[in-house]
Amino acid sequence: MSKIAPTTSFQILLSIFALPLLILPLHGNSQSTDSEQTILLRLKRHWSNPPSINHWTPSPPNSNSSTHCNWPEITCSNGSVTGLSLIDKTITRSIPPFICDLKNLTAIDLQYNYIPGPFPTTLYNCTKLEHLDLSQNLFVGCIPKDVDRLSTHLRTFNLSGNNFTCDIPAAIGRFPELTTLRLFLNLFNGSFPPEIGNLSRLEWLELSDNEFAQMAIPSTFTRLRKLKQLLIKGSGLICEIPETIGNLAELEELDLSNNNLIGTIPSGLLLLKNLTIVYLYKNHLSGPIPQPTEALKMEEFDLSENNLTGTIPDDFGTLTELSVLSLFSNQLSGGDTGKH
Repeated sequence: MSKIAPTTSFQILLSIFALPLLILPLHGNSQSTDSEQTILLRLKRHWSNPPSINHWTPSPPNSNSSTHCNWPEITCSNGSVTGLSLIDKTITRSIPPFICDLKNLTAIDLQYNYIPGPFPTTLYNCTKLEHLDLSQNLFVGCIPKDVDRLSTHLRTFNLSGNNFTCDIPAAIGRFPELTTLRLFLNLFNGSFPPEIGNLSRLEWLELSDNEFAQMAIPSTFTRLRKLKQLLIKGSGLICEIPETIGNLAELEELDLSNNNLIGTIPSGLLLLKNLTIVYLYKNHLSGPIPQPTEALKMEEFDLSENNLTGTIPDDFGTLTELSVLSLFSNQLSGGDTGKH
């Protein structure tokens, strides 16, 4: 009888023990897929099974496919959940802590629901978050003073259309990647911080329709050199528009209407070449409309219901894109001062 050489026996044993090692990585991927789907189904149950996501159902038994990546509300990258978009799904309960067990989440959009309670600090654990939209819900109370514990990768932050009160905390100015900050239509009754001027990448800032204590536009805001939209209408602004607003070279839309601003219109404002919309109506601005005008892309320009004097600049005749010019209820002379 022939004998098996010792070295050959060792190789056979090694091959047998190696088999589970070859299988384990595949099993691990399946567990990860199952785990993310399990978290999503837990979310559905936590939110009392909204009919709008009835199609969230478990994968068939023994299936390795990431079927949840095909649900319309879910975005996946490389088979892992990176985005939740649950807009207008009649969600009426809080955001649970286990939402951040989806470790690769970069985007959460829960706008137009009925989510109650204070700001969901549980989202501090979503460490890869870049886009957060909680607008048009029922959140109440103050934005936490440590809100900058949200991901430092945050690029868009939308809390508009809620019932937040108090001050907007200084921590809101500590998101180095932020490009969009929308906090309009809340019940803020304190102040907004000059630290917003530290958001060097900010392109869209909207603080309109709040109940802020009377305050001036912080001069730091005019350091936002990438800003395209500055919208603070109906929010108790007083004092003068900073002369340095002419430094906002990228500015396209300015809405400071329905406030208590005084003084003259800064001379640099109409030198901004990218301006398309300017609303300064219902303030207490005085003096002449500045000249010259280099905002040749202007489409809508409303200075009505102020205390402006002098003549209507001839430069307005060069604004070929202008569709709305409203200058009524001032003391201006020359031309038609109504709306067109």
